Amino acid sequence: MISLVGLSLAFAASAGPCDLLDRAAAAQLLGTPVTSMDPSGPEPDEDTGANRTTCTYMAGQAMLIVIRLDFPNAAAARDVTAAELEPEKLAEQQATAKPESGVGDKAYLIYNPRAAEYVVVKGASVLTLALGGTKNPLPSYEAQLRSSATAAAKKL
Repeated sequence: MISLVGLSLAFAASAGPCDLLDRAAAAQLLGTPVTSMDPSGPEPDEDTGANRTTCTYMAGQAMLIVIRLDFPNAAAARDVTAAELEPEKLAEQQATAKPESGVGDKAYLIYNPRAAEYVVVKGASVLTLALGGTKNPLPSYEAQLRSSATAAAKKL
């Protein structure tokens, strides 16, 4: 019985995907009120081997997805992130990645033709804020993505 209490406390202490970025912060980033908010997970992520949770915020055509990947250790989180950012993988996705400083252990701003992503590696967790379907050009959201990712990463 004690182990079940400990397990439930461990899950309670871990921020869920929609706890990392509240509805008001998502609306500010999307530039319009959030019309739906859909959490999912935790579930195993077959591509990375991590435990994955997500929260999808919709506002008209605009969408913000907050993804949290929890790995068994920090080395696994760093290794998977590095593999995803290899030049060949980025080229396949027509994406570019720029290292960022001051957020988590490592952070990256990634652009592809359809979305902007801010990825933060912090310990054994990887946090991604992916923004797409916006009215303005994606680079105009860079400062807001950084600010939102910084705030969310503090809750990891």
